[in-house]
Amino acid sequence: MLNDSGNTVVVNGTSYNLTTPSGQTSGVKLNVHDNLVAGIDYTLRLDFDAASSIVLTGNGKYILKPVIRAIPAAVSGTLTGMVTPAASSPKVFAIMGTDTVGTIADATGKFYFPGLAAGTYNVNFIPVSPYLTKTVGNVVVTNGAVDDMGTVTITQ
Repeated sequence: MLNDSGNTVVVNGTSYNLTTPSGQTSGVKLNVHDNLVAGIDYTLRLDFDAASSIVLTGNGKYILKPVIRAIPAAVSGTLTGMVTPAASSPKVFAIMGTDTVGTIADATGKFYFPGLAAGTYNVNFIPVSPYLTKTVGNVVVTNGAVDDMGTVTITQ
């Protein structure tokens, strides 16, 4: 909820109290007018537009109708791919430096890592026996993108 006490605007030397009639009951709403990619983490920078936010009503009062632009910035990427044979049921680890993130390939062999920091990873596949462990190096994850490794084959 907004607190509208102490908000004023000075016009031609006269101070007017600003109220936020709809904001008092429903809060401030942010609309993002950008295409966002699923699986990507974003931060939102907020830009308060003071010139558009102070409105003169038909009865000569001023009100505060906050106009806030939300500007998304991607702060992660997503890594995905398939492993074959799916029966190898591997645990999959994306490793960059000392950071390790793990997942499990699903019944079709698909694996998915949302929210990864941008950078270059080694991706380790640790399957069930009798399949052999496999590492794919130099896998690049890009901020704001879904990077697909394609199909990775696990051997016996």
